[in-house]
Formats: sequence, C-alpha cells, structure tokens
Amino acid sequence: MEKFKKELEVLINNHSIENECDMPDFILAELLVNFIKTLGISSKKTLDWYGVDSICHPKKGQQNED
Repeated sequence: MEKFKKELEVLINNHSIENECDMPDFILAELLVNFIKTLGISSKKTLDWYGVDSICHPKKGQQNED
C-alpha cells in the first residue's frame, strides 16, 4: 500500500488536486489510503454480520433466510 500511496501523491500533485481542499498532496494521499483501508475493514464486518463471504455468496453451512 506504501507504493500506491506514493504514486497517489504524485498523481494528486500532477493534477493540483491538493488545491481543491487546501491540503498537502502527501496528507491527502494518506487520508485516501486510510479511507480505503477503513472501508475494507467495515465492508468485511458488514459481510460477516450478514453471514456471507461476498455480496452474492453465503458462507459454507449457512443459508440466507428470507
């Protein structure tokens, strides 16, 4: 993820995206990487709560009860 963050910093800088929110490119890149990581954790917790491995597939041994 570190390589992605560095590439994201460059991309943000190349397009002057940091000017849109008045935040340095490296801080904005870090914010976005942290958001992606947090989203992944939250998505996994949601799938676990619904008892599925993915949006369309129930965990083995479990059935969706509609």
